[in-house]
Amino acid sequence: MARTGKTRLDWVQAGQKLLVEGGIDAVKLHCLTRQMGISTGSFYHHFENFDEYLSALADFFGSEQAQLPFDEARKVVGDDPAELLREATNIFGRGAMRQLNIAMRAWGYRDERARAAVKRYDKALMQNLDEIFLALGFDEVAAKSRTLIMLGLASVEVDRNMQPSFRDRWFHIRDLVLPD
Repeated sequence: MARTGKTRLDWVQAGQKLLVEGGIDAVKLHCLTRQMGISTGSFYHHFENFDEYLSALADFFGSEQAQLPFDEARKVVGDDPAELLREATNIFGRGAMRQLNIAMRAWGYRDERARAAVKRYDKALMQNLDEIFLALGFDEVAAKSRTLIMLGLASVEVDRNMQPSFRDRWFHIRDLVLPD
């Protein structure tokens, strides 16, 4: 069998793209193989069946996805909490991270593994944000309130054509929750 060079992560990321574009009903094997331009044989090299794949799709979101913006941000700005928050929210605002967050929540209404992944994601995201706001000198209530604001903003579905844009509002609110 010819090697495609595709990894489990490639398959998961392809599924995330389909999930964002059309919800969980759009995540089908034939759509994945078409998007990736490879055969189903490669899929079965990495996953025993489609149910295992859906579990991997949920697990990645629930285990690694929430940490990625913070890890990437630390590589760019280090550990300064204000700069870390600015860069992590910039990273979150790029691409489809917020849309993926919303799509996973929608899937979670129908599927326990997706619901559990969202809970793990939220816990990791809240932990990262709590640490940043506490490091900025806020007391526990003020820090965790700011975390809740940011988490809520990351999870709300809005009109993509709103003006000013959601992205502009997101960055403005981020700056409001930072200390002067």
